[in-house]
Amino acid sequence: MAKNIKWIKVDSVTGVSEATTKPKNGAVNPNLSGLTQTFDWGQYQYGTADDSVTVDPSNHIHEITDGEWIADIKGKIDEFVREWKVVAYEKELDLRKQQLGTYADSVYASAAGYKYDAATAFISSATPNAGLTTEAFYRGTTVGTLAAKIKTNHEAYITKEAKITGLRGLYSDRIDGILAGIDTSTVAKALESYAGIHTSEKIGERTIGISTEDINAGFYNPYGLAERYEFS
Repeated sequence: MAKNIKWIKVDSVTGVSEATTKPKNGAVNPNLSGLTQTFDWGQYQYGTADDSVTVDPSNHIHEITDGEWIADIKGKIDEFVREWKVVAYEKELDLRKQQLGTYADSVYASAAGYKYDAATAFISSATPNAGLTTEAFYRGTTVGTLAAKIKTNHEAYITKEAKITGLRGLYSDRIDGILAGIDTSTVAKALESYAGIHTSEKIGERTIGISTEDINAGFYNPYGLAERYEFS
């Protein structure tokens, strides 16, 4: 038999918890028979030890029930869900600055809707437009050249913006579904669920010289949004 143990590391010489006194000799797991660590949250480590082990709550070494351990696993998963929901939007903003920043002074950004409609109308039927005619005159170019530039810029922007929004949405949808998929029936199943939210998937390949390496990104973790954009 084994018992569930939750502990904070101790000084390697004195055995006093680092939560009580800063270790001067390095922090290690307490010397408990059969101690095996399989989870951590904050300062606490979690695992099992021989049933003969005597715990010491005053030294931050506790015996816990399956239910208490499962609750803490669920608590750490909840933390990641909250963090990743925010990070997904932060990474989206970073990606927008990187990919769409060059459009700030473009003909798209200055008057997107009206200019695009005018440009496509001119391209399809040579229908003149006062705004395009005036801008082309002062830019020293033809209306046809300007219309083509507007159409190209506009459609490139729309494509990039939609891709960014879609990939961020992919992460948001996946993150929103995490909690519904958590199995808390046993400690082992809860640990499997915790490991599952940190899985990665292959999103592409990169060739370096004669070698090819896989490019991976978190299935749920949105920190890889930029890489997913690049290789999608």
